[in-house]
Amino acid sequence: MPIIVTYILGILTAIAATVLICIFILPEKKREKLNKFFKTLHDIFNFRQLLLEKILKITYVFFTVLCIVTGLLMIISVQWVGTTVVKYFGLQGLILLVCGPVILRIIYEVAMMFIILVRNSNEINNKLPAKEECCKEETEKAAEPAEEYVPNLVYCTKCGTQYDANLGGCPNGCEQ
Repeated sequence: MPIIVTYILGILTAIAATVLICIFILPEKKREKLNKFFKTLHDIFNFRQLLLEKILKITYVFFTVLCIVTGLLMIISVQWVGTTVVKYFGLQGLILLVCGPVILRIIYEVAMMFIILVRNSNEINNKLPAKEECCKEETEKAAEPAEEYVPNLVYCTKCGTQYDANLGGCPNGCEQ
């Protein structure tokens, strides 16, 4: 089969699968009717589960073990040059053995902090009331008539200036 036909069949299959997933798996109202496998797909496609966190954990473990094993092998490796044994990578192996896991840990912790930040933000958003409810309460409060302010206008007995007694004494500082 020619490569172009393979690409075309792949694209058509992907389009058909996307349409079916969007109709039968993605809608929130259909989640309860799905079996366990399709609920997992629903959660993945709606980003309820972040796969990046799991992938980062697995790659962290792999690269840490790789640094340790490679460092140890570099420390104990020797090469024969003629009749003498020469150690080539002892110091580099020790540096890789000690510094490699520490540097990896720092890099992966920074990546995990961003993931935890996103997860916590989603949890906070889920705990907040829906926007419609929040806006509805604010609209109801705004619709209630506010108490009308009535100034208490009086004249100062010393200088004759008119002022609002609710706001304090004479603005000229006369004693009353």
